[in-house]
Amino acid sequence: MCGLGGVSLIPSAGIDVPLVLSGMQKIQQHRGPDSQGQWWNECRGVGLCHNRLAILDLSPAGAQPMHSADGRFVIVFNGELYNYRELREQLKTKGATFHSESDTEVLLEAYRSWGEDMLPLLRGMFAFTLYDSQEDIMFCARDRLGEKPFVYAETAQGFAFASEIPALRVMSGINTNFDHAALAAMMLHNMRHVPDPYTAYQGVRRLKSGHALRVRSGRIERLWRYWYPQPAIEEVTSERLRWLLGDAVRVQLQSDVPVGALLSGGVDSSAIVALMKKHARAPVRTYALGLDGNDEDLRRARVMATHLGTKHREFYFDPDEQWCIFNNLLANYGEPIMLLPLVHTYALCNAIRSDGIKVVLSGNGADELFYGYTGHLRTLRISRWLDRTALIRPFLSPFLSGSLEWVTAPKGKRKSAYYEGLAQAEWARYLMPGVQPDLANRAAEEMAYWGQMSPSSAFIDESNFVGLMVENTHSVTIAGDLSAMAASIEIRTPFLDREIVSFAMATQVERKIPNSKNPNWLKAILREAVADIVPAELLHASKRGFGMGIQEDMLLRGPWRIHAERVFREPHDAGGLFDPHAIQEIWKNFITGRESASRVAKLFAIQVWLQNGVLGV
Repeated sequence: MCGLGGVSLIPSAGIDVPLVLSGMQKIQQHRGPDSQGQWWNECRGVGLCHNRLAILDLSPAGAQPMHSADGRFVIVFNGELYNYRELREQLKTKGATFHSESDTEVLLEAYRSWGEDMLPLLRGMFAFTLYDSQEDIMFCARDRLGEKPFVYAETAQGFAFASEIPALRVMSGINTNFDHAALAAMMLHNMRHVPDPYTAYQGVRRLKSGHALRVRSGRIERLWRYWYPQPAIEEVTSERLRWLLGDAVRVQLQSDVPVGALLSGGVDSSAIVALMKKHARAPVRTYALGLDGNDEDLRRARVMATHLGTKHREFYFDPDEQWCIFNNLLANYGEPIMLLPLVHTYALCNAIRSDGIKVVLSGNGADELFYGYTGHLRTLRISRWLDRTALIRPFLSPFLSGSLEWVTAPKGKRKSAYYEGLAQAEWARYLMPGVQPDLANRAAEEMAYWGQMSPSSAFIDESNFVGLMVENTHSVTIAGDLSAMAASIEIRTPFLDREIVSFAMATQVERKIPNSKNPNWLKAILREAVADIVPAELLHASKRGFGMGIQEDMLLRGPWRIHAERVFREPHDAGGLFDPHAIQEIWKNFITGRESASRVAKLFAIQVWLQNGVLGV
């Protein structure tokens, strides 16, 4: 797990490449404190840099940028290939020789043998850039679900990329004017981040999940999607899921450093830890965080830790410490994001690092894939109503308006249409007059893009696939990278393994929610799969999200109120996007109980980011 960066310049760009690379490395030091390296070709105007968090092959042979034996290829890679040993054996039969025990070298040789067609063969989480000196091509790719970040920019002087926005901004000439549509998208419904491929800046983009791009002489030559979501063809059974989950845990335990686990006491993390124990030679180290010693999350985690005999540590919420963490995470991320569990995760990861642990496994993604949230019950009822009224819905259009127009939208675009319907009334509350008519709906655009790729036509499946790829990435994939890497820790997520994702896509909703009136038996097929390794007390317990005992409402009315009062005293307008007076009114209404905590929390995150980064507050 690492930080990466680099440039590909147009001829005669006049950029000091080593200086840019050094600047990127300094900013991303937290992503890889074990070593750093640079490579550049002055004649070609190409350079790569890397900050290393050493996980596999801790020797210098695993250092990056890594070169192929013949010097033709050089690569910087962030992530883990869980099937690198299998690929390595295949490549040996094709004549490849290896000089390290790292998965990075497997990527180099895979490209030599299969070129860009290697991407579908990769099982893991990754973002990488590989330079082919013979063809003068820079090849960049990001994993299927976007577990690893990749930001980039095209300027008049060339192309630059990095793992994080602040490092990318070392490159001169980037358009850093605010992207008003991107910032406004964060405020819609369940969004709590700027949706890919957009960022808060007009000139900075994220490579979409499951996408790749090719650069030559400082210009993007091609950008394409290589991942096509496909349901598994094997029979859908709880036994099959159990085997897949056990295999995912097994391969994700591959490491040359100790591996621990985040344990909330929920079904997902408990199952991961139980399966870890089957492969571990020593007691598994587990970590949990809650409001105080009486927090229900911590109580459940203790039950599981005692049941398995793990070496367990728990931590309590400290509002002052967490406020500092919140500010630091916004600075690292380089744009606003609002999710308290990100703050909790950093606090845990920082403690984990002090224990000498560099890798932890997490239960992220299970609720999204197997429908574990209570909101899924409502979505299922809507989905079934849409099925029953399929024949008459086209005739309802004249009677629907605004937020209800989505009901008659075509399959694949229903979630997108819902967000379109929400935007007008939502944005009118706090955007400057005159801004809204010309504002693109970035969230709806991306939901339409991914929604049409949903393998299922059922609305609940379409809605949740869109949620996985766009709406909930703050709590699924961003949550697995941002907080951990800020503490120099790698989080691995077995539920996001490609085989489990395909299995989930093949699983009918009835296997996930067999009883729409029983909120304690959501993600049923997963509960069935792990019933013998998770105590019944936890298996049948009501749903609780990580950090459920620490709510935004409680924080903003309590220990963080002093910070919110300061932030909302003189709101920043983000270059004419936000109406400061309207935002002040929203804050006043929140204090008197007449405003949504979620809306205020998102405005709070945006204002903290603006005032810290723009005004220097």
